[in-house]
Amino acid sequence: MRKSISIACVIAITILMSHLNVFTVHGLTPCEEATNLLQPCLKYIWLEDTPSPDCCSGLDTVNKGVKTYDDRHDMCICLSTEAAITSAPQYKFDNLPKLCGITLFAPVGPKFDCSSIKV
Repeated sequence: MRKSISIACVIAITILMSHLNVFTVHGLTPCEEATNLLQPCLKYIWLEDTPSPDCCSGLDTVNKGVKTYDDRHDMCICLSTEAAITSAPQYKFDNLPKLCGITLFAPVGPKFDCSSIKV
């Protein structure tokens, strides 16, 4: 059941984010790339108390890849949409950067207002 929910979430996010007007690399949007990199984090979100090294590595890669305001804003929308689709507890998203030792460019969660990101 949880596996099918996770797969459905990834598919829904990919469909939603494919409509964003963002720069594509290797045929994938930055959101699709981020979704792929953050796939290992689904275990933490749904099943585990701590994120895996692969999850933290993916989060770090995504975080380092958003350098401009537009990049941060678009990625914020991507991650917030993913968080909303998963319907996972907010504390899991709040704790993820802390547990990975990463200062994220913006808070992650379904209720974060991405327009409030600073330049």
